[in-house]
Parts: sequence; C-alpha cells; structure tokens
Amino acid sequence: MNSVRLVTRADDAGAAVAMNRAIRNTVRAGIVRNVSLMAPAPAIRNAFELLGEMQNEIDFGLHVTLTSQWVAPRWGSILGRDEVSSLLGDDGTFFHTCEELAANKPDVDEMIREVAAQYDELVDLGFQISYLDEHMHVGAVGGLAEALAEFADEHGLIYDRRLIDSGAMEKLPGWTTPGEHPGTELADFLADTADGTYLLIGHPGTKDEEMQQLRKPEGNSGEVAVQWNRQRRMFMDIEIVDYCENVGIQLLRYSDV
Repeated sequence: MNSVRLVTRADDAGAAVAMNRAIRNTVRAGIVRNVSLMAPAPAIRNAFELLGEMQNEIDFGLHVTLTSQWVAPRWGSILGRDEVSSLLGDDGTFFHTCEELAANKPDVDEMIREVAAQYDELVDLGFQISYLDEHMHVGAVGGLAEALAEFADEHGLIYDRRLIDSGAMEKLPGWTTPGEHPGTELADFLADTADGTYLLIGHPGTKDEEMQQLRKPEGNSGEVAVQWNRQRRMFMDIEIVDYCENVGIQLLRYSDV
C-alpha cells in the first residue's frame, strides 16, 4: 500500500466563473479535496452556486485575500475605505503584490477586520469553512500571520501555515507547474516521492475567453489561461486519477490531516 498522503487544494475559487467551473470539474472528475475561496472576488456568489452542494465531499477554506494581482478583474475590500484605508491603493482596490501592500505599512487591526469580514461573507453565502490559508502568502506582511493564528483558533479553523510549520505536512518537494502532459507528469513524480503527507496546490482554469483576459501587469494575455488549464488537467487527467486509485494515494481534506 502506498503511504503518500496528498492534501489536494484548488485555489482562487470566486476569481472567475470559468475558474469556478474548472474547480467543480476537478472535484467531480478529479482528485481535488479542498477548495479555497476568495471572498472579495467578483464571482464568489457563482462559486457557491456551483460548489455549495459539495459541502459533504470537500473542505472549504477562507483564502485570505488582501492583494489583487491581475490587471483585470480587480477587487478591493469587503469593508469600505473608511475602515481599511491602509490596505487599498488610490483606485480603491487592493495592491497588486504583498511587497506593495507592505510598503504601504498596513495596519494589522485593519487587516484582521477585513479577514473577519471575508469570513462572514462566505458564511453568509452558505459555505461551511474548515480551514484558513493565505493568498500570495500575505501572512508574511506586518505580523499578520500571528493575528491569523489567533483568528483561526477563535473560529475553530485549521490554519494551513501552522500545519506546514509544525511538520504535519509539507508542500510537495520539487514539484513545479506542470507541462504539456500534466496528469502523466504528476503521476510519474509521485512514483518517486517518499512516503509522507504533502500539500499540492493548483489553480484550475480553462482556455476560454474569460480566462484569456487574466494577466499580471508584466504579463501577456493568454499566458495564465495556458498555465491554469494545465493545472486543471493536473488534477483530473485520467492518468493521475487512475494512478492515485491504483497505487493507493490517500487524498486528504484538511480535516483529515
């Protein structure tokens, strides 16, 4: 029996309708067992419409979102500028990067109030939140990680950073973004992976028109769509689905760790 335990997580649900559909497919036909939700993103209500019925099959997480990396779409805070002004740029949206956010010297109290508002937004939509993780590792900004640990404890949430720091799991070592044959590549990689509990994160998407528009300021249209379509396939190509079943890879929810 294989002793590789894999915490499979699809990030950025709510960022786009196409991503929500892709994430749904990676749960229904693939190996995803955890979905991280971006409460301030424009398609978060659609995410509940497509994914909400899966509450008993997967764990949902609060993907703490205090940055907005794309040229379009852009998003800002759940709370207004009057309450969290140190988190927002001149256009009223979040900064593109954590470095830009840190340079603005954000107030930790404002950050955690926004986190609380994001959690409440997801709960109000109907999501049952089991864990907490960070979009773009924002916990490294201004001592936020300590405040997030307290928030997680107060709300009975599993904190992803704490699991990694404690050694309960680690990110899949040596794995990078998949190439042209994602399912086969991941299966081959896992065949040479030592026993242990590992976290595998992906951003499932497609190459449709909506996804073609996503780009970072320094990027080109279409690049993200290609990368995220491969990450969708990494989670649901028949090669990886069959491999996990045939060799006994244990697919875990956060609540299983």
